[in-house]
Amino acid sequence: MPKILFHFGELSLKGKNRSTFERQMARNIKRVIKPILKPDGFHREYGRMLADVESISDGLLEHLALIPGIRNFSVVHEAELSLETIQQTAKQAVLAAYGEDVSGRPFRVTAKRGNKQFPIASPELNFEIGGYLKTQLNLAVNLDHPDIDVRIEIGRDAAYIYTRKISGIGGLPVGSSGKGVVLFSGGIDSPVAAYTMMKRGMNVVLVHCYNSTINRDFAKIRNLAAQLSRYQGHVKLFLIDLEEFQRHAIATVPADYRMIIYKRQMIREAAKIAHNMHAQGLVTGDSLGQVASQTLANIQAIYDAADLPLLSPLIGFDKEEIIALARRIGTFDISIEEYCDICSFLIAKHPQTHGKRSTVAYLEAQLPIAALTSPVTTIMFDGGKENG
Repeated sequence: MPKILFHFGELSLKGKNRSTFERQMARNIKRVIKPILKPDGFHREYGRMLADVESISDGLLEHLALIPGIRNFSVVHEAELSLETIQQTAKQAVLAAYGEDVSGRPFRVTAKRGNKQFPIASPELNFEIGGYLKTQLNLAVNLDHPDIDVRIEIGRDAAYIYTRKISGIGGLPVGSSGKGVVLFSGGIDSPVAAYTMMKRGMNVVLVHCYNSTINRDFAKIRNLAAQLSRYQGHVKLFLIDLEEFQRHAIATVPADYRMIIYKRQMIREAAKIAHNMHAQGLVTGDSLGQVASQTLANIQAIYDAADLPLLSPLIGFDKEEIIALARRIGTFDISIEEYCDICSFLIAKHPQTHGKRSTVAYLEAQLPIAALTSPVTTIMFDGGKENG
């Protein structure tokens, strides 16, 4: 049966807390591979994890490459801890990956002896296994530019041989860095911001604000939440109707300040959810200077509505960087579907770009904010699907 060997980056820096991060990482990986994981088929060793699975597909490998916390992983061949068996298994691994006709191709062997009880040191393993493969398969040694890179890891109970290393995204396992609430617009940026915080170990909750007079179909928002749940596992989406608030704001707030006032109210609503969910911060998809609401002056005027830390992981990204990541995580095509954004509803053609907090305070004093009610709907998503 095939086996997958996982390696991690930042987890190795966690010192005494490392085991806590590794246990969370193990839970996250097992959640993804659960349908194909053999009974008792998951094992942890220092610095790596091994999964014994029933089958492997390209789709599974693409999914695993986007799971936060994984630096790289490989489909491996397992061998008993004897030189002869490792040599033979290395030959099988090369033939399985590159076919029978490998004569003359440049190669190298890189062995790592994690198990110091194994009697043969890494340099000698490189020599013995490399010599065997050179003779058996008529390969040409090239340590600097190999076509075939044979890697061997000596573990506690077995050796693992592979020829391909698949890069992950690194970071920290989701669930290891607390919980945050993402202001989720449904555009390109906020899903990427949510995913970026997942990469830093945050368990995210999504809050989408809408106006029921203009939005009744949330298929796009649901599909984005479902896609993000593939990487986190379980994602909770809150839909908050700001129709009553916007009705009052349109009646009293000048059009050029409405976007700032709208966004401040969205932050207040997200903060309520955060307190109820015991989350420690809020997250936005803001990128400095990208649109009118994201000038530094307006960010200052908007963010001070929060009574929790407000994080903006994309603040220094340009649009092309954000789009590239959106494509990679599978949200871009959904994000560009047509949808009426609440922040564009009846605002000025040229909205205020240098909002003043004194003006904001005066305008909000005219609104019955404390007395307003905002109906909330909650939806759960699990592993890419809506759950009930």
